[in-house]
Amino acid sequence: MYKAIVSDIDETLITEDGIISPANLAAINKAQDLGIHFIPATGRSFNDFQHILKATDIHNKKETYSISYNGGVTTENFENTILDQTNLTFEQALQIFNLGVAEDVLIHVFTLTDIFTYRMNDNEKGFLDDHVVINVMETPSIEHLRDDAILKINFQHADMTCLQAIEDSLPIELKNSLDINYSSHRYIEFNPHGINKGNALAKLLKRLAIQPEEVLAIGDNMNDRTMVALAGTGVAVANAVPELKEQANYICKNDHNNSAVSEAINKFILNK
Repeated sequence: MYKAIVSDIDETLITEDGIISPANLAAINKAQDLGIHFIPATGRSFNDFQHILKATDIHNKKETYSISYNGGVTTENFENTILDQTNLTFEQALQIFNLGVAEDVLIHVFTLTDIFTYRMNDNEKGFLDDHVVINVMETPSIEHLRDDAILKINFQHADMTCLQAIEDSLPIELKNSLDINYSSHRYIEFNPHGINKGNALAKLLKRLAIQPEEVLAIGDNMNDRTMVALAGTGVAVANAVPELKEQANYICKNDHNNSAVSEAINKFILNK
């Protein structure tokens, strides 16, 4: 018997227009009516998906939960109460940021309350939805964030091979101190070592007394692989990267634009 559904947001739950389809919402609502937790797990900051919580009726409610920053923060949705948080050290963040400056990529620095971006471009502006608020930095420095909690840093580039080459070139000591993931076919993401969606989910399940085999996890990209591997049933949507499809127990026939989350919930929970 399933007790929790854990879903990525971008390229999984929502369409390319940023919408949760009526079919996805209906399936989520029916699962919730059965007492099953619906838990978003995303690389976004928790400030940037409050509209998703509202749409799925778990906004500002006790005993509902979210995983954000790729596992850097776990919250109870009531007043966004932080249950678990792990930051990059400022030294790690500075080394990563300076590498991004040298590699001439767009850089997003995620603090607990804001996103600071260096080299913002029109392509990225067009990609981000209106719920993501960016603070554009004009100078290549994060000294003003020295006393802030930095959860995650992303590099963005249209050519994924460029981002993969950056990972390959990382100093070994830095690389070993990080969890490195990819998302949205445009980002490489840097979290502290051991901070990922799977480990965050494992901690949350322990708190909720839910076993991994009682979880349905749905995703599309490499930052979803740890939670898909942990869950009793791991699902890759049709538009997922090949590496996630290889790991999944089930591959949806539908992509994120065609209610893949509904397909997974109907198949494994609602028996449709």
